[in-house]
Amino acid sequence: MSDYFIGIDLGTTHSAVYYSQSGQSQAGRIQQLAIPQFITAGQVDSRPLLPSFVYFPHDTEFLESDLLLPWGKAHSIVGQLARELGAKSSGRLVQSAKSWLCHSRVGADENVLPVDALEEVEKISPAAVTEILLAHLVNAWKVSFPNAPITEQNVVITVPASFDPAARAITEQSAERVGLRARLIEEPLAAFYAWLSDQKNWTENLTVNEHILVVDVGGGTTDLSLIQAVEKDGALGLERVAVGRHILLGGDNMDMTLTYHLAAQLAQKGTNLEPWQITGLTQACREAKERLLSNPDIAETSVVVPSRGRSLFNNSVKATLTQADVQQLLIDGFFPQAQLDEQAHKVARSGFSTINLDYEGDPAITRHISEFLSRHDVKPSKILLNGGVFNATVIRNTLEARLQSLLGGIPLTMLTPSHLDYAVAKGATYYAKVQAEGGVKVKSGLASNYYIGVASPMPAIPGMASPVDAICVAPFGLEEGSEEQMLPNEFSLVVGESVIFRFFQSKHNEADAVGKVVSAFALGQLNELSPLSVRLDAGHYQAGEMVRIYLTARVTELGLLLLQAHDTQSDLNWTIEFQVREV
Repeated sequence: MSDYFIGIDLGTTHSAVYYSQSGQSQAGRIQQLAIPQFITAGQVDSRPLLPSFVYFPHDTEFLESDLLLPWGKAHSIVGQLARELGAKSSGRLVQSAKSWLCHSRVGADENVLPVDALEEVEKISPAAVTEILLAHLVNAWKVSFPNAPITEQNVVITVPASFDPAARAITEQSAERVGLRARLIEEPLAAFYAWLSDQKNWTENLTVNEHILVVDVGGGTTDLSLIQAVEKDGALGLERVAVGRHILLGGDNMDMTLTYHLAAQLAQKGTNLEPWQITGLTQACREAKERLLSNPDIAETSVVVPSRGRSLFNNSVKATLTQADVQQLLIDGFFPQAQLDEQAHKVARSGFSTINLDYEGDPAITRHISEFLSRHDVKPSKILLNGGVFNATVIRNTLEARLQSLLGGIPLTMLTPSHLDYAVAKGATYYAKVQAEGGVKVKSGLASNYYIGVASPMPAIPGMASPVDAICVAPFGLEEGSEEQMLPNEFSLVVGESVIFRFFQSKHNEADAVGKVVSAFALGQLNELSPLSVRLDAGHYQAGEMVRIYLTARVTELGLLLLQAHDTQSDLNWTIEFQVREV
């Protein structure tokens, strides 16, 4: 048994680590790990958050002694100093690497970062950056707990609820490369577990059939989830019933909004900023935003953009950010009034664009919430907010008012979150603890039956496509993370060439038995889902050969249906993955 439960929030903008010693039942014993990092050249300080920035210095930029961490020499700079250095120069900084893991057109293993890399800077992949960040956190643990190897601990890493299967797999693989045997949990669900850990008796705050909307706005993404209080064997239970799609929209968008606002003002006065100055202006805008949002009595604040020259003061460019700017650009822009059933706006895209992240076209978080709730036909009565964006009282109050209006004035309770910057890591630790030692668990069972298409034994008929039956592989109510189930019959599998796997979903909520067959003539009673085109490795078989197999199926904690085809004549097996979570 491991000595510690460890929760890692590998955030887009910041990363954090919490831990709890096994055998201690009190949730209050969950503690935060201070993370050593450079704050200036040669100076290391341990801080609660690690900015998720990686900077690749020039060979002559630092002395070797300037790059010594408690665990040895750093080849790249991670954390606070990386962010500050990136604000002063271009082409050497990687940020928001996590969002690249689920890019629709760029593979996580492609060497594309930094996007604006200088010729002398060797680009690396989003997966490699993820590994660098995780390695830093692993080394931080080793320094604090040299006698408790993290490879032997119970580790949970958080990911966006909307991460696709490939992004989850890359995260797990990166963890394995630095010696972690980690499980994954959705960030909104982790935030809810953090709330649970703070409650003496959570059942006093919820009633049967109530829905809790979790709104998690991080640095780079907005994650939405619905959790329902249900009756289970005469007691109150919890189920996660829906998650939102991947929305690249967060605090970083707000900072960039202010950046381009001030850059446009300066351009009108004849000052055109260079790309490296835009980066510096963004960091200055982030700090100015936090000052203005935390103190509404401040009418305006100066924003300074450094210029290259002997005197930083004499060559600086100055601009002014006002409370009115923040109100118009951030409050009205990101949290406007929205009506239930209102959809996020679709924006016409340019025919050509640079290779970069697929940022959301509509910045209105309230419209994304409306679209999500409309899709699932739910009016939540409880709201849990998470993310550093909500440290600003004005933003919290604005969103509460907008949701109250959107939901038609129904009574709405705002649940008190754990620390907004740390809740996800804390909740991941508590999740690991209750999974191992018992406690309240949020069930995430399937809301439908799921089927895979199998070619029918009927002979082909002229003018008619080969009939396909649907066989149940994951029944309604199957809890995510449960043990795998074996289908009762054997099948034939084509290997070594591209084939199509068809998936179906039931329209009702009554559980079918694993292996139940829905005939080709009755497929109209099912919803067909997006097919998968896959080429399975042939192994020692010939390409195109049909292999006799038996099937097992299970659904992971993150809603990934894993079908494993086992060769009846050898040790070969093949895995087919499909996302079955409601989005």
